Amino acid sequence: MKVYLGIDVGTTSIKALAVDASGKVAGSFSHPLSLLAPHPAWAEQDPESWWEGVMSLLRAVPKDMKVERIGLSGQMHTLVPLDKDGKVLRNAILWCDQRTASECEAATRELGGEERVIELTGNPIYPGFTLPKILWLRNQEPEIYGKMATCLIAKDFVAYRLTGEMGSDHSDASGSAMYDVIGRKWNTSLLGALKIDPKLLPPLQSSFEVRGRLRKDLAQQLDWDAAEVVAGGADNAVSALGVGVCQEGDCMVSIGTSGTVLGIAKGGTLPDKSGKLHFFNHAAPDVSYHMGVMLAAASSLNWFKDKMGRDFSWPQVEAGIAAAPIGADGLLWLPYLQGERTPHRDPNARGVLFGLSAMTNEMRVFRAVMEGITYGLRDSFELLKEQTAIRRVLVVGGGAKNAEWRKMLAGNMKVPVAVPVIDEGGAYGAAMLAAMGGGADLTMVKNWVKESSVTEPNETNYAEYDAVYEQFKALYVDLKPRFDAVAALNTRKR
Repeated sequence: MKVYLGIDVGTTSIKALAVDASGKVAGSFSHPLSLLAPHPAWAEQDPESWWEGVMSLLRAVPKDMKVERIGLSGQMHTLVPLDKDGKVLRNAILWCDQRTASECEAATRELGGEERVIELTGNPIYPGFTLPKILWLRNQEPEIYGKMATCLIAKDFVAYRLTGEMGSDHSDASGSAMYDVIGRKWNTSLLGALKIDPKLLPPLQSSFEVRGRLRKDLAQQLDWDAAEVVAGGADNAVSALGVGVCQEGDCMVSIGTSGTVLGIAKGGTLPDKSGKLHFFNHAAPDVSYHMGVMLAAASSLNWFKDKMGRDFSWPQVEAGIAAAPIGADGLLWLPYLQGERTPHRDPNARGVLFGLSAMTNEMRVFRAVMEGITYGLRDSFELLKEQTAIRRVLVVGGGAKNAEWRKMLAGNMKVPVAVPVIDEGGAYGAAMLAAMGGGADLTMVKNWVKESSVTEPNETNYAEYDAVYEQFKALYVDLKPRFDAVAALNTRKR
């Protein structure tokens, strides 16, 4: 049986899916990963652990499955520095690492301010992006920086180990802060201004283009007749492809630990000048997308249940939320347990439960928390609507399994909300890219995607949700000075 193998290099695990030519999942495999935190706000992993994990998954594929082509997906922004012989120089610095705030500020200033940076790259420079990590290496670990001959992102390191060929793709390059999203190329003027040698950056391909053949020793070991490896793409982009979100009017809402709202950009769309939305190239050919990110989505709901709702099962919680009224009798939840990215870009924001009374019960709070997360997602959705018309939403992640949450999303976004039959994140989209690397076109692999259910919006709820959403937004504005004041107080105490 010939299959395509999609591999997704995540933060907490690596997942692989074997998919046949019709899009049916023939096998699913996973390998756990651990996170290293040598200092507060640092996040690292040993790239060798990725390779060991990938090899364990390749060996787990049954012998009766012959892998024809491998597609890749992976965590964005991560920096893997390699020497001239392709050897890893230090642990990879991950997307969630926050050590580079001063490098971001200095680079933004040197390039002429944030507005100019957005003109150059389509995005502000965030601490998690790749560029400030390179600058941090230059400032803090000059010996390693001096030995660095190439730097790769996570899935590109795996592709290098599989094929011996170095490269990256446009979707991952988009999140590096060194790339021209409009021109679809490394931004050499930016690199020159910051005195970074362009030779440190690998050549670029489309996500579905073949990077190379499986190394002979691996092909012989696995008996796969030198299967091909395609370039692959960034996890958000490849996940969107995996649920068919790749043309104008499409939107993907992911409700996991964090939350993302990703909408396909219309032709000729420019970056969001305010810097509130990311603007990246898609893994699908000649497509770009806007994306908003909230830092505590389902984790807000899990936090409340773990701390104060342990006596209730999830079916009881869902039934209680469904029975509670919109607005939860005046309760509002600001879901900023870890600060917030879109739209506030505010590390000082914190979670707030507002409107408690003697009549409040747990189910009202559960309702308020779920609504607060939904309003946080709506913040990004409203910004997306300013960039492109949204006709439909595909919702994925753990929150997609909750029927009441889907109703809430539909009522706030005012468009149908669908759930895909196969919700396997980047691994399924990576298998699609593997098929495209062999000649399948985008339409063919999109036909793999089926919807299990569609929730239509209830127009009678629009006005109620709109009224509560306005109060949600106003509460943050009211508390913003207090968030900053408390953060400054705590900083002085440390």
